Amino acid sequence: MKLIGISTCINDGLPGLFWMDAQSFILGLAFIFPAYVSNATPVVVVRFLARRHPIDFGRVFVDGRRVLGDGKTFEGLFSGTAAGFLTGALIHLYTPWLVSLSQALLLSLGALLGDIAGIKRRLGISQGGPAPILDQLGFLVAALTLTYLLSEIPPWLDAYTLLALMLFTALMHVGTNTAAYLLGLKDRWF
Repeated sequence: MKLIGISTCINDGLPGLFWMDAQSFILGLAFIFPAYVSNATPVVVVRFLARRHPIDFGRVFVDGRRVLGDGKTFEGLFSGTAAGFLTGALIHLYTPWLVSLSQALLLSLGALLGDIAGIKRRLGISQGGPAPILDQLGFLVAALTLTYLLSEIPPWLDAYTLLALMLFTALMHVGTNTAAYLLGLKDRWF
């Protein structure tokens, strides 16, 4: 069975940009799920903590801006990594061929490293300010890159599946951020 996405290339004899096996897409979602959990956990956990410890210790970069800002905390880094890893460990428990424990850790840590890279700060975007594409996909690209560099990406996670997962992630990110805003967990809908 094939999933069809946005493609008008099929009638021209070209492979459709978003054609893939439905199974590959579902497996891809399961594989990257630790990164999703890792990325979302700090928003919830840090909201309930009275005291937070910024990863940059309040230091400023050579450009005069905070290295990361108050929004990137040790509590968020540790809770997100732990929650993502535990999610991956549960997936591994039931489907050990899908994601290894090392991949679960790399996906979880990579998601947060991508989020705390400080790119927005260097671009002059304030904490919580919008950075389209970077906000939606930065964590996923970093998670997959770290996993690729230090472990491996499953062969069924091909280019078509990755593109579909990126599109799904971007749309899902907007939806979940809006929900977090409506629940009072975030100050902005984006």
